[in-house]
Amino acid sequence: MRLNCTINGSQYSLVVNSDKPLNHILKEHIITFSENSQCLGASCGNCIVLINGNAALSCLIPAFKLNGASILTFEGFQKTRFCHDIERAYADIGNQPCPQCYAAKTIIIESILNKIDKESQNRLGRFRLGTSGTSGLGTSGQSGWGSQGDFGGQASSGSSSSANQQAARIRSGEGTISPEIISHEIAMSSCHCIELSDLEKIINAAYKYRSKRRARRS
Repeated sequence: MRLNCTINGSQYSLVVNSDKPLNHILKEHIITFSENSQCLGASCGNCIVLINGNAALSCLIPAFKLNGASILTFEGFQKTRFCHDIERAYADIGNQPCPQCYAAKTIIIESILNKIDKESQNRLGRFRLGTSGTSGLGTSGQSGWGSQGDFGGQASSGSSSSANQQAARIRSGEGTISPEIISHEIAMSSCHCIELSDLEKIINAAYKYRSKRRARRS
């Protein structure tokens, strides 16, 4: 089959078997791609990459699922400014993955940050919608986001101020992280060199760095 995809920012058009796993494609066509050890078929987690921003075990992803995908290996991710956010977080917390799983866990953390960022932006959008005074409001002035008024309520100056403050907290990275999300993602790596509590701290620190950069750009 003809596989058209983006790998580490470069466009590729490859002729491959439709069932060839991504890790074999990367080994054959991406010189810098490396694994820390022999792949054990989803038992080690050393072949994790980002596919469209989400962490995935490349040994389990066949070529026919990759057409049009954006793939980022750890070697490619290292060259981005986002990797620096995570590296600074490691230094702040005073802990980091061991050499065996450093690449895999760093990619997993980036995947979690992408999910948190998407959810934060969704919440911010709902705050803006619920407090605009025009969008999502019925004749009674109640938000259309539920009977509890989670993201709206009366379109008064008080509620608008409160929502603006919450939106500012979202932008500054003062959100919450679900341990379930972290546990689900980190389970892709078999190495248990970092406690979940430290991972939460690292993710929080990295997200705050990212949010500050976004605030400076805006």
